[in-house]
Amino acid sequence: MRKTYILIGKRIEKSEAHPYGWKRVDFVPEDETCVVVLGGNGTENDEQSNGNAKSVDLLLKAYDLRDGVNVYSIIYRNDAEGEEHFIPYLQQLRSREVLFEKHGRKEIKERTPKQKEFIEKAEKLQGWGAVDASNPEISDPSYVENLFDKLLLYRISDLDKKRLPFDEAMKRIRKLNIVAHCHGAYLFLKLEEMMQQKMKDFGYSDEERKAIQKQLLCVAFAPYAPLGVSKSTMISFGSVKDDEVWHQNAFHREAQNLDKTGEFKLSYFEGKLGNVFVASSMTEVQVGSMEHSFSNYFMPKRALSEEGETMVLFGRNAVLNGVRGSKEGKLISNVKDILCGEDVKTLCLFEKLRERGRKIHAKIMNLARKFALAKEKQDKGNLW
Repeated sequence: MRKTYILIGKRIEKSEAHPYGWKRVDFVPEDETCVVVLGGNGTENDEQSNGNAKSVDLLLKAYDLRDGVNVYSIIYRNDAEGEEHFIPYLQQLRSREVLFEKHGRKEIKERTPKQKEFIEKAEKLQGWGAVDASNPEISDPSYVENLFDKLLLYRISDLDKKRLPFDEAMKRIRKLNIVAHCHGAYLFLKLEEMMQQKMKDFGYSDEERKAIQKQLLCVAFAPYAPLGVSKSTMISFGSVKDDEVWHQNAFHREAQNLDKTGEFKLSYFEGKLGNVFVASSMTEVQVGSMEHSFSNYFMPKRALSEEGETMVLFGRNAVLNGVRGSKEGKLISNVKDILCGEDVKTLCLFEKLRERGRKIHAKIMNLARKFALAKEKQDKGNLW
């Protein structure tokens, strides 16, 4: 069976030995205050990973939060060689689909001709199980446990893999801040699944597991993973016009339809809807691949729309306030504090976007009901 794994790099001061301010490390120390960037599945070398980490590094320095805080980023690796090099990326696509399906999101889009070609080729090279949900590298990729052991295991256990005192586990987890992009959000949810199981195995009570998990902050940009299912404090940001992601549900489908009429505006959808800000567009050019870019939130390479500027405001606030709270030893109590702090103007804007989200969600659900009724009527008609 093909294996996948994760490498980790760390931002450091530039030197002759490290001219790019970057070096590989074996793990993230369990007692550090830090930010770890989980990039998309295209993050496959040091240059790309360092670029992700540098974006966060510069943001923290701009707000005098870098002292005492380390910044890490990951690299996806696999042992596929030669003509099989594309298979792990195809498996990551299937991994996301399987996780969406697990959470009831089953509207898989028709395969593109290129995807069909890749699937056929993968099955010829590795058999029908290459992209089947029963393949462990799809249902539970080995890179998840590989990263878990390097990042999270010793924040909830001692070196003998025995449970920590509750308060110590809370403190260690609160020191860790995750920034995710695209497939990185999928990786985060799989890490969370493993963390929940490990805490149960270590003997933490249900109440303890819930409290500890809440202290893990993940700020996800253009997330390609089910939203509204995380037990952590997960805050997400996305664009309706981002054509790189598909959330396999009625909400995404009808949000796109509403956007085509010009009725969709930047909104915040809370709680079970995902704690997610969704813009009609991030950029003025409104090109799908550009809407997906991680750099939009940190070092924009193109003009942002007015909605995009607001997304950047809240996205950066989430990262900055998360790190600030970690440095101060302040536990997370609610999402609003992470997003707004004590700034009255930002709080007012947040409440406006939250109220708009409630109204737009009602419109989306109305469209979804109409779609379901029309489909039911069509399906009945096809029986005759």
